[in-house]
Formats: sequence, structure tokens, C-alpha cells
Amino acid sequence: MSVPCARVLLVEDDNELREGLAEYLRLNGIEVVEANCGTAFHRAMRAERFDVAILDLNLPDANGFELAASLSPDRTRPGVIMLTARTRPADRIRGYAEGADLYMTKPVAGQELLLAVRNLVCRIRAFETATQEAVRQPRRLNVRMRRLTAPNGRNIELTGRETLLVEQFAGLDGKPVSRHVLADAMKYGTQSAESRGLDAALRRLRQKIIDAGLEPPVVGIQNIGIRFTDTLALT
Repeated sequence: MSVPCARVLLVEDDNELREGLAEYLRLNGIEVVEANCGTAFHRAMRAERFDVAILDLNLPDANGFELAASLSPDRTRPGVIMLTARTRPADRIRGYAEGADLYMTKPVAGQELLLAVRNLVCRIRAFETATQEAVRQPRRLNVRMRRLTAPNGRNIELTGRETLLVEQFAGLDGKPVSRHVLADAMKYGTQSAESRGLDAALRRLRQKIIDAGLEPPVVGIQNIGIRFTDTLALT
């Protein structure tokens, strides 16, 4: 299995072990940056992006748990393989709790580590591709059925007022709509009811979209209104 342009940050303070594993990975098409301590790890992470970070737990100035926990949870976060001599279940559990994708124990064969890296990179890239495809597809609103269909195919059942709210964004391609226009379309009676009802409907809608596994496309713009950042089609 070929993984083009995979980049790995290998953090290990045992020079002989680190250099041996790095050489094996490089011979098999993996780009490797080596680090022998926590300071070097942070320096490398600030300088460039990696697909996978391989972390030893026992380092001179840090431990692998701390390094994994320090990684940003956004899209730049690499996959994490913890490579350690610690075999206790408590250490494995903590490793996964701190964000490890794999917990491997020493000694490890170069081929096993290579396959672990390749498989992890393939899973990460497949997920990123699926996410990008989902973002490009429009959300579809069936007004009669009160149903919003997410790009991942999941149906989100809406209330009548939530349907009226979403319908106002159809065909606008991301242009904002004022809060007054939205509240008026949802048929609230008084100005105070408009504000409370609209805010409650927006919160429920955002949560339903999050529960469907997607980032909510409904965002507020101060002193202007609300915009729906994705394309919305009526069916």
C-alpha cells in the first residue's frame, strides 16, 4: 500500500532506536523528522504540518501523554501513535484518553510500525476527503415534510418554525438576512417574543446540525443579521 508524501514526526530520546526506525520508514517512502525531546517536538510542530506523530512516553523534559494533550484538536492535528515500553492497562487507557490513535509497545518491528503509519494516514485522508465532499454538496430543505437533508445524507427533522427559519436562506448563497425579517417570517407576536423565539430556534437548529455530524452553517453577523454559509436547495 502506497501513501504518497506522508510526513511523520518521530519523537524518541534513544538515539539508536530513533535513527533505526527513521531509516526504515524513509527507505519505505515515508518522510521523517526526528526529535529527541519535548522541546524539539514543539519546535517541529510550529514549523510544519505532519500526518502522524510517533511519541515516546519517557522523554528528558516531557512525556508523550503531555505532548499528545498539547496538540490542537483542529484539522492540523496529526494522527498519534504512542510507542513505549509501558505495558500497563492504566497507561494504555491514559494514552487513548489523551488522544492516541494507536498505542504500541516496544520492542516494535520496523515493518509493523510502517504498516501502522500507512493505515493511520489512509484513514485520516479518507476522512478528510469525505468531509470535503460533504461540505461541497448543498443542504436540501423539504418544506412540506419539514426535513433538512445534510450533505452526508442524514435527515434532520424540523419543527414548523425551524422550517420557516431555514426557508428564508434558500437561494441567497450566503447573503445575510436581518433578525427582524427572520423573526417576522416565523410569526412571532411581539418584539421581545421575536428575540427570544429566534434565539431559541437558532440554538435548536445548530444543535440538530451538530448532532448530524456537521459544522452548523448558521452564523450571526453583528449588527447585520444571520447568514447560512452553505448552499441551500428547496425540494
